[in-house]
Parts: sequence; C-alpha cells; structure tokens
Amino acid sequence: MHSQGRRVVAALWSLQGIGLKTLQQLRQRCGDEVGDLLTKAPSDVRKLADFTSKARESLASMSSLAEVADALEERVRRLGYRIAFEGDDAYPPRLTETRHAPPVLFYSGPAAASRPRRRVALVGTRHPDSGYVRKAMALAQQVADAGIGVISGAADGIDHACHKGAIDGGGETWAFLGSAIEEVDRQQQPLLEDIKESGGTLFSEFPPGARPDRSTFPRRNRLISGAADAVVVIRAGTTSGALHTARYALDQGRSLLAMPGDFFNASAAGCNALIQSGDARVCLGPADIIHAVGLHDAIGKQLTLPEAPQGLSQLGQKVISALERTPLDFDAISARLPDVPTGQLSATLMELQLAGVLVQKPGSRYEKL
Repeated sequence: MHSQGRRVVAALWSLQGIGLKTLQQLRQRCGDEVGDLLTKAPSDVRKLADFTSKARESLASMSSLAEVADALEERVRRLGYRIAFEGDDAYPPRLTETRHAPPVLFYSGPAAASRPRRRVALVGTRHPDSGYVRKAMALAQQVADAGIGVISGAADGIDHACHKGAIDGGGETWAFLGSAIEEVDRQQQPLLEDIKESGGTLFSEFPPGARPDRSTFPRRNRLISGAADAVVVIRAGTTSGALHTARYALDQGRSLLAMPGDFFNASAAGCNALIQSGDARVCLGPADIIHAVGLHDAIGKQLTLPEAPQGLSQLGQKVISALERTPLDFDAISARLPDVPTGQLSATLMELQLAGVLVQKPGSRYEKL
C-alpha cells in the first residue's frame, strides 16, 4: 500500500465507529485509489461504505481525512511512538496470519522483525494466590534464558510478573495494551518504562487518547495470542480474562498449554478446566514451553524457583509498617506515605508480593500476610 493509502487507513482507524469491516469495504471499492480519499469531501466518503451512525458523526465533524491524518501523525510524533501497518517490519509477523488482525498498530520500542525469534504468550489472573507471582516470574525468566520472547498484557498479577521475569532473564518482552499507550493506569507506568529500557516493545491497536473500558481488554487479548507461537495460561479462575486469550489461541491455531493446580484452589480452576476438556496440554515447566514453540528441550522439566528475598529494602519495610491486615487500595496506601512517589510505591508493592509478605486482592487492594 502506497503512502497516501496508509495515511487514509490510519486516519479512518483513529475515528470512532470505524472498524475492520468498514475499512475492508473501502479498500475493496477503491482499490489502489484509496489514497484519493484524503482529499474527498466527508459526504462523498460516507457513500462508499456501510458506516455506523457513530462513524457518520465522526466523518461529519471533520473537513477532510488529510486533516485527520496530519493531526494523528503529529500527535503520535509528540507522544514519542510510531505507527506500524501490516507487512511492515514493525508489525508482529505471526499476527498478520490471523483473522481480524488490526490494519494499524501503534508501538513504542524496536520493530518486531528486528529480533526474529520464537515467542510465547504467558498470561493469567490479576489476583493469583499467595506466592504464585514469584513462580510466574521464575518461569518467565527461565523461558527468556532459553532465548524465547515473552508476550503478555502488562496487567497486575501474572502478566506483570512475566514481563519482569523476562527482563530479569535478559530476554525480550512485548506488552499489548488495552488502551492507547499514553493512557495506561499510573500503576502500570514503572513496568512499561522497564520494558522499554530493556529493549522490549509496547503495542496498542488503540489510537492516541483512547481510554480503556470493559471491552478493550478482552479485545486486545486476540493480539496477545495472535502474535505468539504458543500460549500458556499460568493461573486462571473460571472468570479470568486469561480464558479469553485461551479461546483466541484455539481459534488462531496456536498451541495452548495450562499449568494445573489443586482441586481446592479456585484460582487454578480455569486452567484445570482447559486441561480436562482437552483444549490445553499440561505445562509442568519451561521445557514444555520450549517444545511447544518448536525449539529443542534445553532445560529441565521442573521449574526452579529463585530463593525468596532474604531482606526487604528500607522503603519496603516502611510500606509494610503502613499496612494492616485489612486490605487497602493503592490510593489509601499512597495517602499514608505522601513522601513516596507513586512509581516507587508501585515498584515496592511488587517487591513485597515477590517477597511473600504481601498479597494483592481484587480491586487492586493490598493486604499484609
């Protein structure tokens, strides 16, 4: 697609109410002349596809698609990230093979094809049982040690631990976000900075300014699975969003694995159900993941956990002393420690979870063990 056509696609994708189906209609009807839409009157553009009412409103509010494209490119440049189109080196190659791959991705970090390697999506609940964050982190670290890229969604809990483990293992990690890159929750910011500093990449199909809502996270899960060679559900209850990723993996023909848990553990019930149904193979350690992505078995079957931290940092001790047995949310903890920057507080809460002295409850509430 020539440069003018790319600008049209990016501009339309950034407008509310315009999705993949509408873009496909326009490209079929316009062919190589799709770039000409940049200068057409919005009223003429509206005649070329079955636009939703919201899309019609978006088109009516602008003078031309060229104006939208200019504004989008300037905003992306100002925010410090870039735009990738299907077929570009920056666009994850495995994702292009899937149905409903977005025509545009916004990204920050190295281009996807700059480091060709096998990749695995490691996903799970935001609220794992006590001690499981450390296990997920250790698994991701050993997978990264084997040269496999780690993909996840940068959410609290298992996702966060897997990104951190990959970074600690000296590997590459990709995060697919459920909002525009600059619109992530402030508690995610330290992790995203770590990903970028380690040479990882942040991806989003959502244009600048797009805030997350109930639909955006399930929607982005198809990108997590689609960009990977295999998907592993590490910990998931029966209502976990990680099961959306598992369903997408099956639809996309990706190898699906799940780590089993005991019968009484509700946070493992979703994993157990995937295994029992035959949809997922059992994952007992890094070697199963290495095999699933088509590499040789380079390390042992059993997961080797790092030693738990022997001592807490001075800030960690300060945070623990401010907590109670009753769960407190992030803002309440921050209010008790007004001299601690929020980024430092977020990193310290993760440190305390890894140390096994703190557990995160639903609603981003933290409780001292």
